[in-house]
Amino acid sequence: MPRLPVPIRRPRNLIQVPAVARALPWRRLAFLHGSPEEWAPTALAAAEEVLPWVPGADYDALLAPAPEPGDGVASLRAALAEVPPATPVVLYERDVPVWPNLLVHDGGDGAAEPATPAEGLRAYRSAFRHGGRGLAEAYQVLDARRLDLLLSGRRPPKRGPLGDLVHRRFLVTAHDHQRALEAVASRPGPDVLPPARRVLVLSPHYDDESLQAGGAMLAAMASGAEVRVVWLTDGARGVPDASPEESARIRRAEGEAAMRVLGVSDLHFLGAPEERLRARGPWRRRLHDLIAEFDPDRIHLVWWADDHVDHYEVSRLLRAALPTGYGDVTLAVCGVWAPLPGRALLPLDAGMRRRKDEAVRAYRSQLAAVDYLRVEHGLARWHARDRDGADYAESFWVLPAADYLAAFRASGADRRLWLG
Repeated sequence: MPRLPVPIRRPRNLIQVPAVARALPWRRLAFLHGSPEEWAPTALAAAEEVLPWVPGADYDALLAPAPEPGDGVASLRAALAEVPPATPVVLYERDVPVWPNLLVHDGGDGAAEPATPAEGLRAYRSAFRHGGRGLAEAYQVLDARRLDLLLSGRRPPKRGPLGDLVHRRFLVTAHDHQRALEAVASRPGPDVLPPARRVLVLSPHYDDESLQAGGAMLAAMASGAEVRVVWLTDGARGVPDASPEESARIRRAEGEAAMRVLGVSDLHFLGAPEERLRARGPWRRRLHDLIAEFDPDRIHLVWWADDHVDHYEVSRLLRAALPTGYGDVTLAVCGVWAPLPGRALLPLDAGMRRRKDEAVRAYRSQLAAVDYLRVEHGLARWHARDRDGADYAESFWVLPAADYLAAFRASGADRRLWLG
């Protein structure tokens, strides 16, 4: 369905920043599609009553797991048809990540290793507003009428209940995210990461390469593959107390140190301005030439729905820079700031886990602000939830470049118009 571009003020970094609370504002909760106890303990602890949902029962808000596209969405929409339109509906994360407008933090300042996949997901979510400390639960909160519109593929109107929690930026980007999930579901890929002879890793910032694909690079090199890393932005805004020039120098040195840990020596620096990455610029031609010269058979990147403006722009840049004839090249796509529902899992053994951790520790300037090591452990723990014998895993959506770009187009998110 063709859509006109929807303009949004260009964000400084994160596209959507959720509000923070210590509890949900409702005390009598009903739930459907399974108990939320394991996945939403902080929110439930403040409730006076939590009961299974029965049509027509009296409650303040309805809790449900974020639905998987297809049957999950259909089942939730059928339930919403029996709910008063203004009822607050709180989607929590279990098998599918949400595009959150609310974080509920447990108030802790600990950095303990996540013990379960559910705890891992909450440790990961603590990065958004709490520096990777404690545990945070991510929720998407909408009234029943607007949630039904969102799940049907339509963008809900701004007018409605829930006040400042549901604003225009959230509604526009939540619509993008829901359509992105549908596009991903329509193109399932393999459940294992296929072998490759030459692996190219596109990293929006210094540290993204280790967070998204540290294990994949180690596995590729262990099998004899060549690995090339391309950093797209200059790192000039990454160290708050340093000048742009000093910040860029620090970030580049940290990236080089991380790659020495992993054993990658084929490194390239495109130098696009951090937080201003675009498809147009001298870096487009340089990326085109690097791809054509290296001739990769697998390219790693973050998906378009990752919750950072530079991460989003990677897909538009790749589309502009990909040489003719590379539509069949395999992409291995993941999420750093917005989890991508996993397909191909790469379990991390003890040796891979240790070396990936060491690479992440090389980014001392970033760890000073956010405990990315714990955050990544949390996400990897959640990804490994269905893999017997694995405590941690990297997760990728694997598909040909042409199919990925078609899904990007189908989501409508490729038409995002940033203002400023």
